[in-house]
Amino acid sequence: MAAQYDDIGEKVADWDVLPVRAEFIEGHTFFKVLGPVQGLDVLDLACGDGLYTRQLKARGARRTVGVDVSEEMIRGARQREAEHPLGIEYHVSDVAELPPLGTFDRVTAIYLLHYATSPEHLLRMCRNIHAHLKPGGAFVTYSFNPGFSAKGPNSTKYGITMLSFPESPREGQAISAVLHTKTPFTIHFSYWSQATYEHALREAGFRSLTWTRPECSPEGLRLKGQAFWQDYLDNPHAVALRCER
Repeated sequence: MAAQYDDIGEKVADWDVLPVRAEFIEGHTFFKVLGPVQGLDVLDLACGDGLYTRQLKARGARRTVGVDVSEEMIRGARQREAEHPLGIEYHVSDVAELPPLGTFDRVTAIYLLHYATSPEHLLRMCRNIHAHLKPGGAFVTYSFNPGFSAKGPNSTKYGITMLSFPESPREGQAISAVLHTKTPFTIHFSYWSQATYEHALREAGFRSLTWTRPECSPEGLRLKGQAFWQDYLDNPHAVALRCER
């Protein structure tokens, strides 16, 4: 995963403005599921160039730490921090090998778990996430939708195309998606079922798991109307998940 995001580099910034990203779908759903972070310590995993890490800080998070496996992504995040200091720490690490960074009230991750290369790798990720949470804390993630249907509708008009997605994907099967930014790029990840995710998370110690399908923000509905978003909402490429420690 590090290599592909090192290659993507600054192209990821164009991803942030796709219709289903930003505040209309992904950000709106993620922050609704996360809830207030004012005065909380937050660890943001798979932080990329810090898009959501900076938003967490802007929403009042206290200690805010971003982690990504890609040195290139963290280089970009640190550059933005140097230009506009917010007091955010950034580290390079595979979450499965995450060194102790303290404990946090919330751990967040936008697009992380589906990059696990095996059930064992996924379990190591989940155990490290759990270990970085304070008692009573929560892990909130936005990840590839294990219920995504090859029968469609696809997400191309929203900026994302699944390539040759099978009708009955196998556990661990390689999946690719094209992001239709100004300079389109392809990402590669693994398919895991909802049962596989839940098994790893419960094995790691999480006691309550709540899946939430994405919804459109009032602003998105005002600008585009319900009909524009309906195909995506009927078959979203990603969903939110909240896990209580």
